[in-house]
Amino acid sequence: MMEAKDVRAIITAAGLPVAYRAWTEGKAPALPYCVYYAGRANNMSADGIVFFTAQRYTIELYTDEKDPATEKKLEAALTAAGIFWVKDETYIEDERMNEIIYEIEV
Repeated sequence: MMEAKDVRAIITAAGLPVAYRAWTEGKAPALPYCVYYAGRANNMSADGIVFFTAQRYTIELYTDEKDPATEKKLEAALTAAGIFWVKDETYIEDERMNEIIYEIEV
């Protein structure tokens, strides 16, 4: 089963700076960069006990403008690792940055 360190390694392999949950105040690198964090576990049961756990993670890619090339690098790294992902996008006006949100389960 993949762990948080493995998710981090995949993002790093895509050439992106990454932090768990958030960057320390004043320590974020120049855009683009990522943060990731664990979400809800998806437990499978058998005979009344947890038989298998799949962990959900959110990966947030931040860019100053739309950056399809960077998105493709991250998507290629996830796909190469055998990870199915779904994607959403939003703009954070206060921060003047794009946020691309990837949801995965490993």
